[in-house]
Amino acid sequence: MSPDLFRRRARWALGVVSRGRWVIVAVFLLMLAPAITYLYKAERLYAARVSVLIEAPDIGDNLLERSYGKSRLNEAAVQTEADIMQSRALAEKVIGKLDLDQDPEFNTTLRPPSLIGEILSAINPLPYLVGQTSGEQALSPEGKDRVLRSRIEGMFLSRLLVTTSRRSYVVTIDFTANNGEKAARIANTLADMYIVDRLDVSLEETRRANQWLSQRLEELRHDVAIAEQAAEGFRSKHNLASVRKGDRQQSVLDQQLVELNSRLVLARSDYAQRQARSAQLRAGGAVETSSDVLQSSLIQRLREQEASTQRELSEALKSYGEQHPRIIGLRADLQELRSKIGQEISKVGVSLTADTEASRAAVQSLEQQIKDLQKGSNTAGEYELQLRELERQAETSRSLYESFLGRYKRDAEQENIQRANARVLSEAAIPVRPSSPRQMRVIALAFMMSLVGGVGLVFLLDRLNGRIRSAEEVEQITGLPLLASIPRVKSAKKEALTHAILDAPRSGLANAFRSLRAVLDAPQGGTGRQGDKVTLVTSSVPGEGKSFVSRNLAMALAAVGRRVLVIDGDLLRPTQHLLCGVAPERGLTQALLDPALDPLSLLIRDERGGFDLLPAGTIEVFSGNALASGHFETVLATLASHYDRIVIDASPCLATTDAQALCAVSDGVVFVVKWNETPRDAVLAALAYLDKVGARVNGIALSQVKLPANGRGGYGSYGYYGSYDGYVKN
Repeated sequence: MSPDLFRRRARWALGVVSRGRWVIVAVFLLMLAPAITYLYKAERLYAARVSVLIEAPDIGDNLLERSYGKSRLNEAAVQTEADIMQSRALAEKVIGKLDLDQDPEFNTTLRPPSLIGEILSAINPLPYLVGQTSGEQALSPEGKDRVLRSRIEGMFLSRLLVTTSRRSYVVTIDFTANNGEKAARIANTLADMYIVDRLDVSLEETRRANQWLSQRLEELRHDVAIAEQAAEGFRSKHNLASVRKGDRQQSVLDQQLVELNSRLVLARSDYAQRQARSAQLRAGGAVETSSDVLQSSLIQRLREQEASTQRELSEALKSYGEQHPRIIGLRADLQELRSKIGQEISKVGVSLTADTEASRAAVQSLEQQIKDLQKGSNTAGEYELQLRELERQAETSRSLYESFLGRYKRDAEQENIQRANARVLSEAAIPVRPSSPRQMRVIALAFMMSLVGGVGLVFLLDRLNGRIRSAEEVEQITGLPLLASIPRVKSAKKEALTHAILDAPRSGLANAFRSLRAVLDAPQGGTGRQGDKVTLVTSSVPGEGKSFVSRNLAMALAAVGRRVLVIDGDLLRPTQHLLCGVAPERGLTQALLDPALDPLSLLIRDERGGFDLLPAGTIEVFSGNALASGHFETVLATLASHYDRIVIDASPCLATTDAQALCAVSDGVVFVVKWNETPRDAVLAALAYLDKVGARVNGIALSQVKLPANGRGGYGSYGYYGSYDGYVKN
């Protein structure tokens, strides 16, 4: 949208609003009156708010070994708690505690009947159409009481508003009542009852869980006893005794096999050592150097004695001879000792051989025992598998029993330390100002609705009006420019309007016709000629002011020294001679009927206006084909040579065909439209007729424009004559 078009649309909208300002005021008053009545009659309500913080449970679940934790408290959980706060069950508890069923605010049956309610009940035809007995009347007393309580709860819940906040665990409770103290008391009681209810529910759930755990423990204890008895009975039946070694359970056979294997390993090692020493002796090894000999204490003592005797012998040889008795005795003792040593060494060899055989026998014995035990173990394998299965079942039952027993003891202790996991963050204060009705909001809403409705109604009426009231409408509807806006002139006497522009040359009316003269005198684009010589003034319907426009246009042209002639071409309703104050018997009609008659002899001079007038003449001899006979062109040619400008006051286009006939001899047409009066369809139809006969319409003259509205509303861009009067003084 171009800036110029936007400005024009804005001026048009402001004009429409300015013209319909009284409609807007009326709509505002009509909307304001119900709003004020509502504010005066409406019940004053007070809202109290209490905030409750929802905390996550910090105890484990009664049945599952996991904790709720903070992660379990999400938006869905908080919203669930908010729904609990506005549940009927909690509302019923609050109503019962505060005896709200005896409050007329909630129990409508306690209210005194209103006159309007009685009138509506009396004129209500529904009971007569469907029968006198309604569904509620057919209820039992208990059913009626339940219906009444349901209504009280519904009324209570309608005053309750529970809201949650995202990214927060705080729930706000708003309660509205007709008394601020009552609203605060109900809101605080609701929060307290919610916390108590949550604690009761937690305790009840824990109690029920403990009862179930107690019953389950008895069943598990019985299952453990049966499983253990079955395992022990199977072990005893098949002699599958077992011993515990460390953390492992072993059978007797397995333990014996382990011990025999350990002993067999030791026996084989000992046998191998003895066998190696025996093999060394059999291979000719020195017995004296064997470990058994070297380790023998007796042999060691004998060798010590041998060494001592040998030293004595050596000492004695130094002093005595070979045949000395002492030498002979020492040699005999030495020989005896060596003999004993030899005997002992022989005994060690024999003993080593015997020990080797004993070790071999022991190894064979252990191997045989192990083989016998392995045969027994293979026989008891299947029984061991069955026994282990029975033991596993017993162990599983025992573990489950111990787990439930520990959980039962823990929950039994927690039953005495339950907490609600919710607390009141801020109690409701007593409101001192009513929350409803909100006066400023109601008044602002009424103002906005009245403003929007009034402006909308003004634009709707403007569209439905079908009248032309601005330059934009003229150009938009007709496609022709607005030549001038001629203001309406109020006068008690019609004669005062005869020379109005001459009597008040500084008025808006005079300026409007001067503007019209300037537009018509402007050079025509592309033609090279200075204005039109013959100008036809017409309209669509009678009473639009075309004769007034024709006369004043002639006076405006004569004021600048032009020789001007006004031809009264409206043969059905001539008015120009009346404005001049004469009653001629001859005129245009006679000139058209008598070609020999000189038209100049029929002219009337308006000395004050400065122009000549060719009246219509008597209409008794009028013929409808007079203007179409072709004589008018001759008359006009005779008159044109004596005048600079000729203005023809033609009849309305939709009344007769005279205007169409006169268009053939006219240079241009000024189409007069009465402001806020002429229908748009009539204007378009008249212009269509003129277009069919080839008339060149210069533009539209908007007549009888109401100056105050025009001046305030901006009816177009051609002459704001409403403000002209404030610029100059007459």
